[in-house]
Amino acid sequence: MALRFRPNELDFSKSTLYIPISAPFQQLHIEEIPELEAGITVLLEDLVVNPARPASFGISLSRMEQRHTILLQNHPQIQQLWIRMTDIEEVLQMEIRSFYSWSAKK
Repeated sequence: MALRFRPNELDFSKSTLYIPISAPFQQLHIEEIPELEAGITVLLEDLVVNPARPASFGISLSRMEQRHTILLQNHPQIQQLWIRMTDIEEVLQMEIRSFYSWSAKK
């Protein structure tokens, strides 16, 4: 999953960013990612679940900021976050492949 942000929209001063799960998901190919846009990969340990937000998952921005301190100092305009769908499935403990728009084509 790729999350795109406008310049200055991604606020690392907040501890957590919650993302609603809205399907169907669309496949992203590497050639669709603009070369000059800075981005960070979200790891499984960055993902959190909040029972008060059942239709979403959270990203620990504070954990990512700690891991990428130097990158964020040199590139404060991070515009993309990349998350593996298998990590989202694992943290939510659910199978979401049926929500992929390209899985129905097989």
